[in-house]
Order: sequence, then C-alpha cells, then structure tokens
Amino acid sequence: MMIRPGNRFAEGLTASLEYLTMACIAIMSILVIAQVVLRYVFNDPLTWSEEMARIVFIYLSFIGIGAAYGRRRHMFIDALIIVLPAKVKRAVQYAVTGIASAFLLAVIVITARSMVVLYRVDITTPALEYPMAFVYLVIPLGLSALITQMWLDLYKEGGS
Repeated sequence: MMIRPGNRFAEGLTASLEYLTMACIAIMSILVIAQVVLRYVFNDPLTWSEEMARIVFIYLSFIGIGAAYGRRRHMFIDALIIVLPAKVKRAVQYAVTGIASAFLLAVIVITARSMVVLYRVDITTPALEYPMAFVYLVIPLGLSALITQMWLDLYKEGGS
C-alpha cells in the first residue's frame, strides 16, 4: 500500500515537532539540574538559568501543541460527532476546523503585531537581555503547526 504524500508530510511534521519537544525537555532538565547543583553544592548559582528554563518551557508548550495533535493526544470531545451520519459528521469536522483555524489565525496576527511593538521598543528579558519579541515568536510558529496538523488530520481521515 502506498503512503499518501499528505500522510508522509504529516508524519514528518509530527516527528520534527516531537524532536523539538524532546530537545526542549532536555535543555530544561539540564538547566534546572545545573542550577540546583551550582546553588546548593558550590554555593554559586547561575543568574540566568531560571529565566532561560522559563523561556524553554514556553517554547515546549507551543511546540508540543502541534506534536500532541499530530499523535491524537489532545483533548477531543466526540459525543455528538459519533452519532451523526457520515456526510454531516464530515461537514461538522470541516466547520469546527475552519472556526478553530480562524481563531488561531487571529491569535497569530495579534501576536505578530505585539512582536513588532516589542521589537521596536526593544523590550528584553531581565537576566538574559533576550528580546521578548523572540520569546513570542514561538506562538505563531506553534499555532501555525497546529493549524497545519488540524487540516492534515482531516485530509488523512478523508482518505481512510
């Protein structure tokens, strides 16, 4: 049986998001362990590790959304959908995906506007002096991956 191109792309996207999620978890773990060891063993804590761990956690959250959706590990309430006839079920799935996509696109646009303002005003994080616009960058990237996963999921269901 030949794998459809959309399925191959969806698998690649999901795998990429999972690897990024694993990297975030590894980085967060290293940062927290290093902070604990340096603070309590050597009495010389890092000044920036807590802030960096927080930023990595934000990235983990938004990257993980797309990865979870790709593996169907997200919350899904299907009490109504399962009793509908096939054609109505498909129409409802498209409508829900369309409405969710429109909402997520609105969030992406609002975030992009906020990023521009943050970059122009040069707002940075306190310890790292990392531009806040780059912290916010993960929101449009993660939500774009989620939108892509939602539509690929419908595409996969249509072929099965």
